[in-house]
Formats: sequence, C-alpha cells, structure tokens
Amino acid sequence: MSDACPFRVGDEVVYRPTPRGFGLSAMIGQLRPGQKYKVEAIQNDSYVLVENYAYLGGGIYWTEFAPIKADEVK
Repeated sequence: MSDACPFRVGDEVVYRPTPRGFGLSAMIGQLRPGQKYKVEAIQNDSYVLVENYAYLGGGIYWTEFAPIKADEVK
C-alpha cells in the first residue's frame, strides 16, 4: 500500500475496519466500527491518529477509515 492518506487533521472519519483492522480493534478495544472520529494527526502520510485513541504502536493505516457521508450521524 503506497497511496498517501487523503484525510487531513481535523477531518471527521468513520472507522470501517478491514478484517485485519477489526481484529486489531478487538485486541486494543478502543475503536468501535461505525463510530465517527476526528483526525488528530497523520503519521508518515499513511497512518491516522484519531481523538481519544492512544495506542503505543502509533496510528492505524488510513484505509481502515472512510470519510463521513452527509447522511451519517453517529
């Protein structure tokens, strides 16, 4: 995966994990699929850190998130 993250600090995104990401979220227990989060930082143009997420390994690859759609209100 070499595409740069399309999100910017301050964007709101929805956590839409792949099967691998879903396993990670279950392991660390902080992110909830379908939940809206605000981007706080982007690491190495690829990894997203969102509000209220503190994982020692850093951010999560950007493809685990989706942009907020106008009809989503979580």
